[in-house]
Amino acid sequence: MTKGILVVDDEEDIRDSVKTLFESEGFRVETASNGPEALKILKGNADFDLILIDFFMPGVSGRELLKKIREDSKLKELKCAFLTVAEFSGRGIDELKKLHSLDYIKKPFDSEDLVGRVKKMVG
Repeated sequence: MTKGILVVDDEEDIRDSVKTLFESEGFRVETASNGPEALKILKGNADFDLILIDFFMPGVSGRELLKKIREDSKLKELKCAFLTVAEFSGRGIDELKKLHSLDYIKKPFDSEDLVGRVKKMVG
């Protein structure tokens, strides 16, 4: 079965490039430009193997979005990781672990590294 990824990022060029990259690797990719849109997609169809979330988004931040996902009984087991410009220190990484974020990948990312890390996360 084709692995599915939801990419949540407020920057259209990032959404488009990540979508193109993973579709070329055989993944099914959907995108959302913000947290509320992502939650709407997930509530309609939570059939994703991984959700890649931008940490800094206007309105609902990536952290808030992941918190909402973890609080929803139907969504809380979804695999999530951050794709972000943020540089996390020890305390920030501890916070990500509490939210059960599998990884955080820094932007700008190396395409080969991103694909390798995502393939590892989705199994």
